[in-house]
Amino acid sequence: MAWTIHLSVEASRQLSRLPREHQAILGHAIDRMMTDPFQGDVRPLKGLRWQGRYRKRVGRDRLIFTPIHHEQKVEISAILLRTEHTYR
Repeated sequence: MAWTIHLSVEASRQLSRLPREHQAILGHAIDRMMTDPFQGDVRPLKGLRWQGRYRKRVGRDRLIFTPIHHEQKVEISAILLRTEHTYR
């Protein structure tokens, strides 16, 4: 069964600000999440602020998402460039 992908307003804005080649790569990664959101380099995030969220590594960018298993839905809340301050 296919998963439904939903981008938050913030994630959409962050995606639109990236260079076109990054947008294409991330768009392809988001499309692949429809079959299995946990394929690839996906890890649960730690800390109170990130509780229940996962990150998917796509090159230097990170997709921050929350899976809703009973609805087969993935909510992408942020698209961040990996730096030393990304998860703080």
